[in-house]
Amino acid sequence: APSGERILAVIGNLTHAAGFMGVKQKTYSIVITARRLLFAHLTKEKMTAMVNEARDAAKAEGKGFFGQWGAQIGSSAHYHEGYWQMAPEAILAEEPGNFAVDRAAVKSVKFRTGMSDENTNTPDLVVIKTTSETYKLQVSGSLRHVKDAFREAGLA
Repeated sequence: APSGERILAVIGNLTHAAGFMGVKQKTYSIVITARRLLFAHLTKEKMTAMVNEARDAAKAEGKGFFGQWGAQIGSSAHYHEGYWQMAPEAILAEEPGNFAVDRAAVKSVKFRTGMSDENTNTPDLVVIKTTSETYKLQVSGSLRHVKDAFREAGLA
């Protein structure tokens, strides 16, 4: 990155549920740098644009309905990989809801394995406790992958 702020890890598909019964959900990617944790919000508009781009690209390649459908599904699974090529300031400027937390403010990062049976379904969580706030984020993929990314970045 031009600022010299190196990206150490990128984790996508983390959901922050807020409000009554967790009805207000926001999906974030966390970009961990040597200095900060950047929270990049995946808005509905951005998701729609990515899905449309993937479908149009598949169509241009001559793929049929199922090829286009597969491209649309795949686009949302790996969107966060693009943050590896972006400067931290560009990531923060991308959406009004993006924000950063200084690594010095991070007091702890904990991981909770969810449970699933016939009565309950609780998701895996990553809990980031800072000096001012606690972020409980649902993991929509591999908790092991999330743990490894935080560990490699020196935060777990």
